Amino acid sequence: MVKLPRQFIYGSLAWICATSIVLVNFAGDERAIASSTHPLITAAQLPSFAVPNSTPVLPSEVERRGTLESARIYLDGKELFRIASPVVLDRSNPGDLIPVEIRAKQIEANLQQTVSSYRSNETLDRNTLQVIVETINEQPVLFVRDRTQAETKVLLTVTDADAQYASTSKERLAQQWRETLEQALRLALELRKPGALKQQTAVATQVLMATLGLSLLFGAIWTKLRHRRKHLEQRQATEIAAAPATASIATELDEPRSWLVQELQQYLGWQRRIQFVRVLQWISFWAIAFIWMVGIAYSLSLFPQTQQFARKVITIPIFVLLTWFFAGLINRVTDLLIDRFIQNRKQDQSLTESNLQRITTVASFLKGLKLFLIYATGLLWLLQSLNLVPGSVLILGTLIALAISFAAQSLVKDFVNGLLILLEDQYRIGDMVRIGTVAGRVENLNLRITQIRSDEGDLITLPNNLITQVENRTRLWARADVRIEVAYQTNVDRALAIVRETIDRMARDPHWQTIILDTHEVFGVEQISHAGIMIRVWIKTMPMKQWDTARELRRRLKNAFDDRHIQIGIPQQIWIDNGLVQSDRIEADRMSESERHP
Repeated sequence: MVKLPRQFIYGSLAWICATSIVLVNFAGDERAIASSTHPLITAAQLPSFAVPNSTPVLPSEVERRGTLESARIYLDGKELFRIASPVVLDRSNPGDLIPVEIRAKQIEANLQQTVSSYRSNETLDRNTLQVIVETINEQPVLFVRDRTQAETKVLLTVTDADAQYASTSKERLAQQWRETLEQALRLALELRKPGALKQQTAVATQVLMATLGLSLLFGAIWTKLRHRRKHLEQRQATEIAAAPATASIATELDEPRSWLVQELQQYLGWQRRIQFVRVLQWISFWAIAFIWMVGIAYSLSLFPQTQQFARKVITIPIFVLLTWFFAGLINRVTDLLIDRFIQNRKQDQSLTESNLQRITTVASFLKGLKLFLIYATGLLWLLQSLNLVPGSVLILGTLIALAISFAAQSLVKDFVNGLLILLEDQYRIGDMVRIGTVAGRVENLNLRITQIRSDEGDLITLPNNLITQVENRTRLWARADVRIEVAYQTNVDRALAIVRETIDRMARDPHWQTIILDTHEVFGVEQISHAGIMIRVWIKTMPMKQWDTARELRRRLKNAFDDRHIQIGIPQQIWIDNGLVQSDRIEADRMSESERHP
């Protein structure tokens, strides 16, 4: 069985919730229409004109043009035409005026009632159905009738506002609407025949089966890509762990670039492959989402009972998913472009290790910043596309500001301190640092957190607001502090000469010559104790080379001391027992033994 991605399950639940909300709102609209006044009276009523003196917030389905407001008329989810009414300034207290959206709902209710009756004595005959125009109180009124009905049913009244909006006469507009309504009603009745319902059910079943099959196919692709990504991540971790051995081989071959640069190149190479697989995995997930979205939308559009609200059910989820999709697509494309830029820059032989580290750190910061900007822009575009009123946006912004001020103060501090760390270049990705009691290599840095890999391999995450003092061990240059003890009886001048000779020979080595910068900062006897004579030397090196230099120097000193028979310091201990030193105690034990055995 193919395991669908967890993100798809969450997306499906969100889509179902959005659909349920729209259905509840639609049901409420239907109840409001059912409780309204008689359609013939309300539809034929001619409201008076009013000139607006303000700009109120309009419903989402209403458009204003001058002194008129218009709304669309739908039947089974298809737009037929637009009706118009004079501007209503105060919709909470319209007085004698009828808002255009209320009139549109009344007309749609008349049309829906005409095609939704299935009792034998009320069913219209599509072959003899006619829409006729009669003039009542000097207003054209559209009725529907057929040979099976004794009475005609009113549909709507063509008003002066309708004619003014369409820039034609009421009579001509009534004839245009008559032809449109007659065709739409016949098609609606045809779709509601028992045979058509069976065919629609069969097609919807096939569509859903095809949707399920394609979902399983892309789900299998997503699962395979996930295994592939984990395999690449494991290989990346294995090769990075084996990088020191590769570095030693490069040292013997006198590679011109350091181990840090080679490790960075290797990491970016693997990272690009992993990022590409992630993009494919992301596309397969969205393929599943779009397949279900299209399948459900098409299935709903097949049935006339669902066509009338299919558009409302699909519009909001489509806007949300499309915004989410394109925001994610732009985000991942920019990630690939940034990685491609870093890959090209790291091949520039003129760049130093410090430049490469700086580029990598800034790129990590840019990824986090553009992620926020892209999704924030997508959210604003979504709010605008859904025609949310400015007041709602202001209220939302106020609530977000309050939430940030009361519940996210530390988060703001993280962002501010993270920005200062980047601007001041306090440390970079790849630097060896000590922050408080935490020491290790900086593995990740963004505006909110800093992640450090300790010497034991633990990944430690620190919020940026907690970072007050940083010890950067790899900035510009470093220092190897080497201390070695020789035996107390050693000739100190001879020992110092051997140490100096060993250091100078190492500094002249072709490999270490570019790494060691200075060997004369500190050199001499640091301490004399019961353990021996401590010799201390400071060696100035390139960044992150102090540990390698110290290890190599200790190895060479050990070989040099062995060749010249110089011993390392050995702690001197004297045991005292009852006021006698250890040697006196041994002599007393020998005398006692001779007395017992004369």
